[in-house]
Amino acid sequence: MCLANIYERGNGAKLITKDIAYLKVDASQIEMENLAGESKTLHAKISEIDFMNSDVFVDDLAPEREHGTKRAK
Repeated sequence: MCLANIYERGNGAKLITKDIAYLKVDASQIEMENLAGESKTLHAKISEIDFMNSDVFVDDLAPEREHGTKRAK
């Protein structure tokens, strides 16, 4: 199973979160959920995806909002 890691582009590509199992892009926000079902929303845009290493890089990061609920399936 391949889980993604989310990085903020820039000096050294700062790790934002890891072990992402679900990712949804909607306009200028990215909704994600890790394997434990914890979700987070970033106000950012994806600038690059490295499928070989399961890394997602984002730009224009705004303050994030965390949600304690699981995504409905």
